[in-house]
Amino acid sequence: MARFFRTTAVATVLAAFADHAIAAAVTGPSSNCPARFPWEDSILTDADVAASGDPARFAFGDDITDDNLKHRHRGGAEPADCRAFPGNPSWPSAATWSLLNTTLSGTLLQTVPLAAPCYADWPAQYDAAVCANLTTNWGDPYLHIADPTSAMFPLFQGLTCLPTDNPTGGNCTLGGFASYSVAAKETRQIQLAVNFARNENLRLVVKNTGHDFADKSIGAGALSVWTHGLKDIEFVSDYSCQGYSGPAFKLGSGVITDEIYAAAEEHEVTVVGGVCRTVGIAGGYIAGGGHSPMAPLVGMGADQVLSMEVVLPNGRFVSASADENPDLFWALRGGGGSTYGVVTSVTIRAYPKIPVTTMTFSYATSENLTADTFFDGLGAYMKYFDTFSSAGAYGYFFVAQIAPEQYVFSFFPMWGANYTKPEFTKLVTPYLNDLADLGIPIEPIITEYPSHYQAFLGQFPAESVGGYDNHAASRLFPKDNFKDPAKRAETLAAVRYAIEDGGVLVGYNIRAAVNPAANQDNSVNPAWREATGFFILAVAWGKDATDEEIAQASEKLTTDWMGRWRAVSPGAGSYMSEGDINEPDFQQAFYGTHYPRLRALKEKYDPTSLFYAPTAVGSEDWYITDQIEWFPKQTGRLCRKKSS
Repeated sequence: MARFFRTTAVATVLAAFADHAIAAAVTGPSSNCPARFPWEDSILTDADVAASGDPARFAFGDDITDDNLKHRHRGGAEPADCRAFPGNPSWPSAATWSLLNTTLSGTLLQTVPLAAPCYADWPAQYDAAVCANLTTNWGDPYLHIADPTSAMFPLFQGLTCLPTDNPTGGNCTLGGFASYSVAAKETRQIQLAVNFARNENLRLVVKNTGHDFADKSIGAGALSVWTHGLKDIEFVSDYSCQGYSGPAFKLGSGVITDEIYAAAEEHEVTVVGGVCRTVGIAGGYIAGGGHSPMAPLVGMGADQVLSMEVVLPNGRFVSASADENPDLFWALRGGGGSTYGVVTSVTIRAYPKIPVTTMTFSYATSENLTADTFFDGLGAYMKYFDTFSSAGAYGYFFVAQIAPEQYVFSFFPMWGANYTKPEFTKLVTPYLNDLADLGIPIEPIITEYPSHYQAFLGQFPAESVGGYDNHAASRLFPKDNFKDPAKRAETLAAVRYAIEDGGVLVGYNIRAAVNPAANQDNSVNPAWREATGFFILAVAWGKDATDEEIAQASEKLTTDWMGRWRAVSPGAGSYMSEGDINEPDFQQAFYGTHYPRLRALKEKYDPTSLFYAPTAVGSEDWYITDQIEWFPKQTGRLCRKKSS
């Protein structure tokens, strides 16, 4: 049955959902492209650099190569192939940082760790009441995104400044946090930060929310560009540009999931975004590809991008789209964050408002439900992965050991975008019957919502972050791993092995739909185009674990548990934004066959390797000093590996 919807103020846009697939109109020449935000028009010029009082520090890098930049910084006792570091002779003086702050109109922030109020050795910050509040709310993601340096997952920061009730019992240090941050309010400030970092040989990082599992937004001795304040949202009801006609949103790079979902609800449309409320849409989400409950209908988050604005490593500000800088546009949509520049805004397509029906239930082992039957139930679900995802449905679930030989399965939820309750019930009934035949008792709760946003609010509570007693890896399993009975059995056995050994599984039944109306010619990991299963696997340790114990657990995760997952899915991959920092052959796992082209574009747009992040394109050329194998903290100095 086809259902038809009216899109806001655009009579020419076809918005038909037929058999749960989406189509959109394609137009001829561009006629209505949104303008840049007013703050994006505040652009650094060559004349501004000349008038800065110290042009050499803020000059653009148009003609700078890696070799001549290294020659500029060579001298003295310091290694020329390392970034400047606090305490070393090449580190900018206090007067130089003051000059930068003046040039930035006062937006430079010297880092104070978020938990500093808990420590007496930070007397200007110490406050027992503030510390108590931090301790209570440490898992609140909004607490961390409102701080210029704090990361959602602080493990690789070094755990150097966590909340404590013993203010004199430990030292609070910066560890892997950046030394300074630029609270960007306009394009020119980002350009100044980029130019200053390059010309002063500083490590440069970019933070929007800090959601990445590998802590790509931190780095000891770094200058950070903090884009959280770029919150503009503009709805364009009659967008007609880049070959697309229909509703669209232009977003500042600080906009997070719950903000764009709320805006879409206000304008009676639907957009593609994440399940975590505080994920930055224009940051690592789109840069990493961006999976979504909408992916089985319309594809990945990166597939929805119509245009982008970006500050390049040379400091210049450009637009990227299918018409302008198309190779950069290709790389920015899936090729990883903190790699090709700093995105200031994106424009994404919107879709008609749709109903959503969800299903939740849980079951666990008991006297009447053995472990074998429990895992047979998981296998029964896997049997339907291709059926459900091909029908536009999406599953988000959890499997864990709760005691020796005791296990629990929970839906968080199963999601039917553009389904009514009767339609969704019909879709899932064969699976529920299979569970009943196995003797697995469940009480499904099936709920219909009038819109994506209302289903999101009803089913996805604010995520809990800030934990440091676990580490995760992930795998994208191709559909044949679930369609083929023999491969499904092998996959289930590999999953069961990890869970029985203490692993915690957060799983997704998902696909990246083919969407002819979207621009899917991008750098999204090709493994996404083949997958119907995306599984995250976490290993845990005690709160007081030593570095050596953390490293041992991480090695087990990577080599043993995930080694078995890789063995049953040869040639597949992983999702970089929720991946293992220790992933072997990360180039293949996170980027697939796109890696050679991405590497060539990295050398074209960033010849000085200004942008570095763990597991990012080109990161194999660099290392962090003072590392523990399997526990790669960002607390050391960033140095280039010597050529062999």
